[in-house]
Amino acid sequence: MRKKAENSPYISCIVAAAGKGSRMGADVNKIFLEFGGMPVLAHTLLALERCDAIHEIVIVTSEEDMLGCKDIAAEFSINKVKTITLGGAMRQDSVRNALQEISPKTEIVLIHDGARPLLTEDVIQSVIRGVEEHKAAAAGVACKNTLKIADDEQFILSTPDRNHMYEIQTPQGFNRDLIILAHQKAVENHIQATDDCYLAEQLGIPVKIVPGDYRNIKITTPEDLALAELFWEIHQER
Repeated sequence: MRKKAENSPYISCIVAAAGKGSRMGADVNKIFLEFGGMPVLAHTLLALERCDAIHEIVIVTSEEDMLGCKDIAAEFSINKVKTITLGGAMRQDSVRNALQEISPKTEIVLIHDGARPLLTEDVIQSVIRGVEEHKAAAAGVACKNTLKIADDEQFILSTPDRNHMYEIQTPQGFNRDLIILAHQKAVENHIQATDDCYLAEQLGIPVKIVPGDYRNIKITTPEDLALAELFWEIHQER
């Protein structure tokens, strides 16, 4: 664990936790499902709590899940949680709401999926260094499979060069003013995005891809939860 330097930037991490469990076949938010004896969200928050570079955490979730998130933060002694705020209709709306809750001292904002519980210190630090050097950065891994672009009827149109294709993960990190401006412009220009990098791209801001981790999976299906359990068990045995 790298200790904060005296002149290190104040870093806030927004945890997007307003998703549902529809593809899991679950009737609860997937962040409350368990592996390794803990809820998914607990694994995520503990990774952030243990990283000295991060000063505060803002959780954004649905109204019905706010109490559950509060209980997890209390049970696992997540002292960096500044607030738990209400999400919006879309992930983008939720992040925009959370940006209003970060500290005025914040210089760097990290945005992380609550359903990516296998986050490591190395990945966090990789993104932070990327933001310090380039203003915007996202964890990513090279695509292992050949990708195809298809038409509406699933016929192949083209094959992009795999050497230039990456699977983008979270955290995604930005200078504070940059990401706030990106979200403001998205509202003004009616831009919808599935991640925050796209909003920066629309401002013409280059986003640096920094080393992620193939284990940094997002829990979306029952198979993902089983894989997370396996990765966690392997890590515990080391």
